[in-house]
Amino acid sequence: MTISLIAAVSENGVIGTGNGGIPWDMPRDKAHFRNYTVGKWMLLGRKTFLEMEGWFSDQTPVVLSRSDQFEVPGGYRVETIEAAVALAQDHHVPEMVVSGGATIYELSLPFVNKIVLTRIHAKVDGEIFFPDVPWEQWQLVESIQYPNDDENPYNMSMEVFVPNR
Repeated sequence: MTISLIAAVSENGVIGTGNGGIPWDMPRDKAHFRNYTVGKWMLLGRKTFLEMEGWFSDQTPVVLSRSDQFEVPGGYRVETIEAAVALAQDHHVPEMVVSGGATIYELSLPFVNKIVLTRIHAKVDGEIFFPDVPWEQWQLVESIQYPNDDENPYNMSMEVFVPNR
């Protein structure tokens, strides 16, 4: 099973604001995120799941939460990354996409075998940061550059990494 991680990260490592949400509006990246996750299981933290409420139409959310009272309509609640992986394997899921937030990214890194990263080529203000990744253990296999335009205020790169062999 592929366990991928998808994120958009600014040059200074920001992935979110302290009050929830993303500190940029990049329709190209939103479309990329939607297209990549369609039909897949998505592993998310509770806060990220709540921020994306109503968003899951073609995805199956798997939410990491310790509260056994927390319900995930159309998906599953798990208490650990290991439980999420086991659940996906039991359901013969070909790919589960780790989709945030920062703590979930950090906890999932030992399990991830693909990173799909949008690099926002700007330094932005924010309080939530992407975790440190041992990039020397990863190989860039795809990189597509996009210039800013009327709808996307920043230059961006969409990159795919796999573990070094």
